[in-house]
Amino acid sequence: MKKMYASCCVAMLFAAFSCNEQEAAKSNEVSSDVVAKLTAAGFDTSEGLSRYKNGYMVEYDVFLTDHDIEELSSPVSVSAVAEDEHYRTTNIVTSTPRTIYVYMDPGFGSYMQSAFNTALSRYNALGLTLTFQATTNASAADIQILSFYEASNTLGFSAGFPSSSGDPASPIQLNTYYYNNSSQRADAATVIAHEIGHAIGFRHTDYMRRRYSCGTGGTEGSAGVGAIYISGTPTGPSANSWMLACSNGTDRPFTSADQTALTTLY
Repeated sequence: MKKMYASCCVAMLFAAFSCNEQEAAKSNEVSSDVVAKLTAAGFDTSEGLSRYKNGYMVEYDVFLTDHDIEELSSPVSVSAVAEDEHYRTTNIVTSTPRTIYVYMDPGFGSYMQSAFNTALSRYNALGLTLTFQATTNASAADIQILSFYEASNTLGFSAGFPSSSGDPASPIQLNTYYYNNSSQRADAATVIAHEIGHAIGFRHTDYMRRRYSCGTGGTEGSAGVGAIYISGTPTGPSANSWMLACSNGTDRPFTSADQTALTTLY
């Protein structure tokens, strides 16, 4: 079964709620004001939008706070014929060549730590202007990868995309309901690399039609962060890309098209 890097599956189990349950449900609703701001920024709010902790899950695997939403810019125009190419955000990581220090929550266990090392090594093998270095110092990390536990379809999510000052987004959060020593999911390294991809400025390869990897869903829009085509990448479906919107549970090392996107940008 395909799973989204962050997804929300809701079913109505009861026809009636108690007063407390009604209040709780109301508090979890996304206000029309927030929906309007997200829509104005270019996000598709028809699916994958929900309140989450102290903010909102948008398009299944991007976490935004109220402050983040207030900071969203106007949508950036994109090609109307774009489908399954590779895309980047308007802001990317700057001051290159640069070492990006990445912290991995030690609570993940040996299997996930190995997947973490694999994900970093895939980036470093390409000789990019970004070098990824593991660190045990959380406060000094450019990107933190943290754990949470939730019995849901949410695999993980990122804090967004690079800042206007050229720094990568942080933190990334992964669900230990799936990613632990017992499950040893084959897609662990890919999911880590995928969320790092968002943090350094990559959009979903199939952002124009999520149904390509998810089986359902349309365009994600420019989302106020841009969706700029990376020259030299395929103009047709980019099968097995590490930045496809949904995981099918398999490992996806960088394809030749992925490598072109990465080396072109960095």
